[in-house]
Amino acid sequence: MKNTLLIMGVLVFIFIIAAAYLIPQEVPMINIDESIKMYIVADPHLMSEKLTEDSETFNNYLYTVDRMMKYTGFFLDVVEEDVKNNHPDIVIYPGDLTNNGSKVNHQEFEKHLKRVKATGAKVYVIPGNHDINNGKALYFKDNEIHKTESVTADEFVKIYSNYGYKDAVSMDENTLSYLVKPYKNLWFLMLDTTKDYPEPGGYINRDTLKWIENCSDMAKEESAEIIIVMHHNLLDHSEIIWEDYTVDNNTSVINTLHECGIQVVLSGHIHIQDIKSHTSAETGNTIYDIATGSLPVFAHKYGELVYSPSKGYDYETIKLDVEKYALDNKIEDENLLSFDEYSEEFFVENLCRKHRESIKLLNISDEQKEEVFKTVSEMNKMYFSGYRNEALKELTETEGFKIIEGLDECFIQEYVMGMIKDQYADNNKLHIPINN
Repeated sequence: MKNTLLIMGVLVFIFIIAAAYLIPQEVPMINIDESIKMYIVADPHLMSEKLTEDSETFNNYLYTVDRMMKYTGFFLDVVEEDVKNNHPDIVIYPGDLTNNGSKVNHQEFEKHLKRVKATGAKVYVIPGNHDINNGKALYFKDNEIHKTESVTADEFVKIYSNYGYKDAVSMDENTLSYLVKPYKNLWFLMLDTTKDYPEPGGYINRDTLKWIENCSDMAKEESAEIIIVMHHNLLDHSEIIWEDYTVDNNTSVINTLHECGIQVVLSGHIHIQDIKSHTSAETGNTIYDIATGSLPVFAHKYGELVYSPSKGYDYETIKLDVEKYALDNKIEDENLLSFDEYSEEFFVENLCRKHRESIKLLNISDEQKEEVFKTVSEMNKMYFSGYRNEALKELTETEGFKIIEGLDECFIQEYVMGMIKDQYADNNKLHIPINN
């Protein structure tokens, strides 16, 4: 009798579990007085410690890129801790998940996503130009650089099936773009804008634009808002640096998104914190392209976007609190315990190094060169941090800036003036009213 009851109990349990998978789950609605919170973690560029070593070759490599490759995994740990504590509803990763597309990096990144998803958050990813068929997938061993296995497009979808692709209600036939409906009244179009490796630039073909229109028509029928997520930028975020960052056919894409009534585009790729907008003269619709800075690049921020059906969208950056995490977890690495200082030093010595080389060629005194470099470095820090406000304008009063103004036409002058001519704004905070 006991055995019979036990068997029946097991059968009932199996039936309940099976039913849970077979019965479609009700898609929730965001009520008028509710809001949902999203995190945007752009360009994390994970480099697994399994692929690195403490060697001269690897240490030299660290200073060839703008991002802190040594600590990319640690930065993701800090984000995980924030997700656990503050419970965003959705976490979005708009491409360049890995440093160089190696399979090991992707496999390790998937483990990070699994932990994030375990908090209850919905997690969505798209590829960036570094992620698929990367011919520079590499690892470091015995003080040498070696090639390793990358991933194909099919392998990318398989690895990240639980982070958007399995939940897709529609997929583009030509790219890895897909549509998800986490809420009845808020959908996400995850757009794959990459070209074939080694092309760093982005593009959206005609067929994909038509697919976007079809998705928009479905959303309008169901009175749903659509947020676009793409790796490359929709709009130019710099007067100087835009080639291979903005999608090649952005005029066509902009026109399509205006016709669709899209308001918000979330992008990355350019590694600076910047927000640009475009208003249609025909429809009056305004599109905001929010480019969140790269996680391992100064000033180490990620984005928070809160959506409310009655209020609209509120975007704000979150500074990666490395020092607190290191202290709380009893980490002894002095670079992490004094991260703010270390990060600035790394940025100046690494990313600003090419500017120092350009400054060395100027026909001015060594003292003047040093003043110019100090001004350029401070402007770079402000620019990458997203500040184009009065704080940036104050640097026009420095001795270095006055020297730059008096130079003959050159790269340094063009670069600095391009930053100064940008919109005076704080690109770390934005409110977008619903329906403009």
